[in-house]
Amino acid sequence: MAEKNDFKSFEEKELEEYEKQAQADADSFAEKPMLVVDYDVKNEEEDRAFRAYQKKFVYPHNWKVTAAFAVVAAAFGVSIIKYPNGYLNYVLLAVCLVVIALTWYNSARIRKYLVKALKNLEDDKYRFTLYESGFTIETLVSEEEKQAEDYVPIKPRRVHLGDNSDINNDTVEVIENDEMFIIILEKETFYVLCKRLMDDEQQKILRDKFTGELAEGYHLITDK
Repeated sequence: MAEKNDFKSFEEKELEEYEKQAQADADSFAEKPMLVVDYDVKNEEEDRAFRAYQKKFVYPHNWKVTAAFAVVAAAFGVSIIKYPNGYLNYVLLAVCLVVIALTWYNSARIRKYLVKALKNLEDDKYRFTLYESGFTIETLVSEEEKQAEDYVPIKPRRVHLGDNSDINNDTVEVIENDEMFIIILEKETFYVLCKRLMDDEQQKILRDKFTGELAEGYHLITDK
């Protein structure tokens, strides 16, 4: 019985070591960087980036909601013309119009709130590092900030791409427009790399990597 328990304990230790190693592998890239860009993001650029994100991923849903409730509202409008004394038709028509208005208002409100919250981060500096396996994004901290008593190290965000994805696998989508690359993780977090800080060759390296790894997850939106 003791031998069985000892064997089980050994299996558990082996599993723990495997998980630790897997986590370590997921949190690091062994190869040399393909591209390193130090950057900042202005508040108005955050605003334009979030507008581009909403236009691509949020507005299509808004238009579906608008179309559906517009059809219902039209039906109630016809009913009001036929039966002008039907009080319920007026109420239901008003509900449809309110739902449509709130759908678009909430999108604008969320964008306004987010951009306002990011205003305090406008002076922060970041570093984007591209590898064959993926990329990292880290906040650059000065030596003075590191010496502060309340300093808390910020762990870099590491994202694996393509066949190299593992336990840290994130759903990655990228919007490229004339002004920036917008990197979207899990439809929850987005990072903005402005082209004003990259030369044509750097942009090409980044574009080729994203188009090659993300396929349908890469969205080019350009006015040129």
